[in-house]
Amino acid sequence: MDHRHTLALALTLTLSFACKNRGPAAGPGEGNEPVKIRSDGRLPSLEVKKVRPGTITINGVMDELQWREAGTTGALVHPGTGRPEMRSRVNGAVRFLWDEQHLYVGANIYDADPQTPFSPTDTDPHLWERASAVELMIQPGDPSNNTHYYELQVDPSGARWETRFDDYNQPITQGPGGQRLFGHQEWATHMQTRAVITRGRRYVIEMAIPWSDFDGAGRTAVPPRAGDYWRMNVYSFRDGQSDSLAWSPTLGQGNFHFAPRFGRVIFSN
Repeated sequence: MDHRHTLALALTLTLSFACKNRGPAAGPGEGNEPVKIRSDGRLPSLEVKKVRPGTITINGVMDELQWREAGTTGALVHPGTGRPEMRSRVNGAVRFLWDEQHLYVGANIYDADPQTPFSPTDTDPHLWERASAVELMIQPGDPSNNTHYYELQVDPSGARWETRFDDYNQPITQGPGGQRLFGHQEWATHMQTRAVITRGRRYVIEMAIPWSDFDGAGRTAVPPRAGDYWRMNVYSFRDGQSDSLAWSPTLGQGNFHFAPRFGRVIFSN
């Protein structure tokens, strides 16, 4: 074992110990998420298990057995380097499940003091500027380009910001009063979402996103079929995104919208 492997092993053990000593666990995998360095350029992938409709209750608790067996991103990493970031205030992991009606997303974020000035009824809340939040990028299928993808952000108050893009960060237009509109902000999901904050420890966000909200753009089935895979990425952030982590790091190849760096989500039975 050379010094590089020794260093990597020490880092993994240190991070695992740090996660296990964050306090009592309340969610699946809490304090026990796999820690991986993702700086080699390979795209991460995860298998998403299918559940029976009605199995998952969106209550911000993630206490169903299915969540404990769900595909996980593992510990999120620095978006630029692909390495674990022990000093980040937004460490955590995200899990996925699915059925014929919904994509289920469960985020467990160790932000001990999450910040948000928003409420669930706010219109056009710019979460990335002023809140702690989780961001989900979804590109139906695997088109090998940056076209036709969706962005969803949810903060610990339950506020959400959603849009759809035609291409990489496009379109950006001027709306009433001169404010900038990002993508097609008239698009919105009909998702159920619930956030629960445990001050001093973490917050959990659960989402149930209907497949009917998505358009496969003629290139993939919606809802997906077992064996299909879509491209997705997940980010946690706070402080105007100055503190942020990712499932699949961009590695300096673009911003959070760079679809060629989205990971692969494979839908299984």
